[in-house]
Amino acid sequence: MSERRAAPALAVEEIRASYGPVQVLFGAGLVVEKGEMVALMGPNGVGKSTLLRVIGGLMRPDSGTVRIGGIDATSWSPRKRVEAGLSQVVGQSAFGSLSVVDNLTMHGYANADKKWVRESVEAALMIFPRLNARRNQPAATLSGGERQMLALAKAIVNDPELLVIDEFSLGLAPVVVGGLMELVRRLNERGTSVLLVEQSVNVALSLVHRAYVMEKGEIIAEESAAVLAADPERIRTLMLGGHVAEAG
Repeated sequence: MSERRAAPALAVEEIRASYGPVQVLFGAGLVVEKGEMVALMGPNGVGKSTLLRVIGGLMRPDSGTVRIGGIDATSWSPRKRVEAGLSQVVGQSAFGSLSVVDNLTMHGYANADKKWVRESVEAALMIFPRLNARRNQPAATLSGGERQMLALAKAIVNDPELLVIDEFSLGLAPVVVGGLMELVRRLNERGTSVLLVEQSVNVALSLVHRAYVMEKGEIIAEESAAVLAADPERIRTLMLGGHVAEAG
């Protein structure tokens, strides 16, 4: 008898969503298997951020389904999704006047056990030695790369099953991005599934296992990262907003 396959960490199915009368998602869908790293790529303005809002519970879709760990989470609040294991990294938001430790502690709201939160904060700081060295500094004094590390650390305080990261390379020097990529790899090796929304093709394809490309609110391609990376012309065509023409 064959083993039953584990439910994906995330399954987004046929999502349609609108801002008032303007529809921006037209049946978008993707899957992140347990332990997998997946990229969602595409130029600006194609619906990536809207799809993230739907996944995180910040926006209700017109139709379609969001499943977390195989369970229909479409109607869940953002907090319930965090409690179910979903955590999002969006920008470098932090309370600038609060210390690194206090920012992390505030983010451990998914669990009311203070001892658990303290231990989770310390575990997160062990993954980010640079933050640990600055643990008592106000977040406002951190560099751009350190603020992005803090955003990642905040996301993992709640010990997520699935980490959703939005444009973590934006505005950062290549050497800083390289360090962040290595940290994400380490999190994945610990068992955390990752959905990376990233405009930099090089960053995305060097990190993930598979990639989806979005255009005008739809997924127009899905392929292994290795296959896409080996075909720069196809990447160029997809990222410029078009399907690849069939030969012949």
